[in-house]
Amino acid sequence: MKKQKDNFIRRRGELFAELFLQELNPFFILSQQVDSSYDFLVGFPNPYGGINNYTVEVKSTECHVGSEYRLNAKQYEILANSNIPALLLVVDVKENKIFYSLVIPYAEKVKSSTIAVPVIEITDAVKKELQQQLQRGPMELHPAMNLQQAERPAHP
Repeated sequence: MKKQKDNFIRRRGELFAELFLQELNPFFILSQQVDSSYDFLVGFPNPYGGINNYTVEVKSTECHVGSEYRLNAKQYEILANSNIPALLLVVDVKENKIFYSLVIPYAEKVKSSTIAVPVIEITDAVKKELQQQLQRGPMELHPAMNLQQAERPAHP
C-alpha cells in the first residue's frame, strides 16, 4: 500500500512539473520512459537561433518545502557533472507548489550521503525570470558554470 501511495505521489509531482514546463514555452519536452538520472529532457529556443537543452529531475513530496531540499548526494553529483545542465524541480503535491534549483558542481566531492540544495519557490515573477534565463542559456543561469574546476564554489 505504501509503495502504491509513493508511486502516486511521484507521478502526481511529475505531471505537475510537466504542466509547469509547458508554461515556460519550450521547443520540446521529452519524458523519460526508462529509469535514468532525470525525468525530462527539455529544450528552449535561444536568441541565437539554437536550442538550449536541460535535463530535469523531479522530486515529489507531501512535506513542507522550505528554502532547501535534501537530495541524495550521489544523484546530485550525477546531475551536476553531466554535459547537459540539470534543473531540479521539487513539487509539494499537498500544497500544489513547485520549487527549482539549477544543479551545479561543487569544487570538492560531497562527503555526506545527502546534500541540502537551495531551492526557490515558483511565483509568477520567478517563472517569467526562469523562462528568460533558460532561453539565454546555462551560463546565464549560474555564473559558476563558467568557472574552471579549481574556481568552483566550495560545498557548504
